[in-house]
Amino acid sequence: MHIVIAGGGEIGSQIAKAIHKDHDVVVVDTNPEVKERLGNLDVQIVTGSITDPEMLREAKVDLCDTFIATTNWDEVNLIACMLAKGLGAKETLCFVGKQTYMDILTDPRTVELLGARIDQVFWPQRSLAREIVEVIRVPGAVDTETLAGGRLRFVEYQVREGGPYAGKELALLDWPDGSFMAGILREGRFMAVTDPGFSSLTLEPEDRIFFMTTPTGFDAIQACFAPKGRVRRVMVVGGGNVGYIVAQELLRVRLEVTIIDHDPDRCAWLAEQLPGALVLEGDGTDLELLEAEGLEHVDAIVAVTENDEKNLLVSLLAKQVGVQKVVTRVNRGENRRLFEHVGIDIPLTPRAAAVREVVDWLSPENVDHLALFEDKVELLEFELPGNFREIPFENLQLPRGAVAVALERGTKVYLRSPQLAVTAGDKLLVLTDRQVSNAVLEQIT
Repeated sequence: MHIVIAGGGEIGSQIAKAIHKDHDVVVVDTNPEVKERLGNLDVQIVTGSITDPEMLREAKVDLCDTFIATTNWDEVNLIACMLAKGLGAKETLCFVGKQTYMDILTDPRTVELLGARIDQVFWPQRSLAREIVEVIRVPGAVDTETLAGGRLRFVEYQVREGGPYAGKELALLDWPDGSFMAGILREGRFMAVTDPGFSSLTLEPEDRIFFMTTPTGFDAIQACFAPKGRVRRVMVVGGGNVGYIVAQELLRVRLEVTIIDHDPDRCAWLAEQLPGALVLEGDGTDLELLEAEGLEHVDAIVAVTENDEKNLLVSLLAKQVGVQKVVTRVNRGENRRLFEHVGIDIPLTPRAAAVREVVDWLSPENVDHLALFEDKVELLEFELPGNFREIPFENLQLPRGAVAVALERGTKVYLRSPQLAVTAGDKLLVLTDRQVSNAVLEQIT
């Protein structure tokens, strides 16, 4: 496919990195530094405005299958998509950062007026907020995904220094029924349970462990990693779009929520929209304010301002006073490793969700990109074709760093088992290192 990405910033660059091996990609941006930043990718760079028809023609928008507008300016993205459609782009994908635009563009009346000028709208902040809420609701977990209509749950835990699993040999660990331990992530490398030598590994602090579970298995595995019970009190620092959605969703499941923002007008709006929350005007990095509002008694803190430095400071203060779960928004992807290096357990970025949504949109119809963990490990779902020959799970050959973890068959789900075979029509779930995901796609599809 010929794909034009309008905007070579944070999101545009990551999308280009994710798809350039499989598609003919052109990136359009006014910043000449984009050419240097993406110089190691097999992409064409056009330097110029994405709202200039001549620049779009140079990028061969008239021949493109998909046009993706990813700049930080909603209005620019909207105009670019309409221009691209007018020039002949087959489909246009538009990123927005404001809820008002999301509401307008998904309103049936707007869709009727605009026709098919914008085919899909993405709002990364909402995806990030929902991811945060899922993580908050599962004590001890670093990440979690609900799958197959709630019949399966994927969950990621971190091995803690001094915890019950640090220093334990994997071969000696017996996990609860209804759970399947799929592999671990260590220093950026995913090792699947089916890889040679895996069982002889010893768990180390900071290792990430991945499980696929049934609902009952999920409760049992939770008891292994979070015996203290569920989160009840949450403090949210930053009342922007992400903070608002997080607070709204947490209130919906009856958690106690305190939200702090520095803008008095925003606080007044939040208090009106979130009557069940305690809304405070102030600086989220003010330790006296945090302590006065009971920081040491909250079960989780969420730092989601638009300033990475402030989010980092809030998170470090929370860690210092012993908050058990600290979830931090990372606006600039290059800062993620820094956050992890200084001990922030759950740094999340809007771009991860954005990239996953776009890659899923561009994938073949029988392939779904269900989740991305730590930007390193991907959970894929394949609907096996009609000519797929039945084969036992244990005989399914996948590249090193990939493992089939479960399958859906009609209304039933099954965890990986030596007694189970996969066959045509099944939906097969595979956890894979991103570096070998293309090889998995080629092998199964």
